[in-house]
Amino acid sequence: MSTLVLIRAGVTDYDEDHRLLGTLDVPLNSRGRQQIEELIQQLAERQLAPDLILGSPENPAAETARLIAAAVPSARLKLVEELRNVNQGLWQGLSEEEVRGRFPRVFKLGRNSPAEICAPEGESLVDACRRIEVVLEKAIRKHSQLAVVAPEPLATAILCVVQRRGVKLVECLCGEESPSIIEVVQDNSGVCLARIPICPALVITFKRSTLPSNTF
Repeated sequence: MSTLVLIRAGVTDYDEDHRLLGTLDVPLNSRGRQQIEELIQQLAERQLAPDLILGSPENPAAETARLIAAAVPSARLKLVEELRNVNQGLWQGLSEEEVRGRFPRVFKLGRNSPAEICAPEGESLVDACRRIEVVLEKAIRKHSQLAVVAPEPLATAILCVVQRRGVKLVECLCGEESPSIIEVVQDNSGVCLARIPICPALVITFKRSTLPSNTF
């Protein structure tokens, strides 16, 4: 069995304004840094000590990963280009409301397949899932416990791959809302998902040989 700790990057001013972050390099704000402090404490309380931390190469994920790695001396930090956030092209920097208002036809056509919605000069969640699945499968085979630090909506795309589910229309731009209660979900592929309150972290335990294929 392997354990994957999926950690959402701490929040930024863009997140609080509901603006699309995409691949823009934006630092954590004060609330985001506080989230990471709480997260580090929860990891210690749950005795989670990954030997590898994978992260997106841009902030806020890179900053989040570095702070966590500094608090977990046994972990090796690796920022991976394949874990960059979803490229949201010309929509990056716009608010979710602005994007939906300016491009209503895109969302009307993508209602039945939201994972295929693609910004001009960007990529879809389907494209992102293809590259992250390769990275996860390789890392899971080599490590019994690892952490992945990802911004939204990349973190939601990772969950969709592991849980064998499609993305919802409301999640396709900014990802799903961070959970506020503890919830454990067990599916027939052996995937166990524990949602931790307060801090934006998820713990997934599964068989090394069976990384679920995505359903997009």
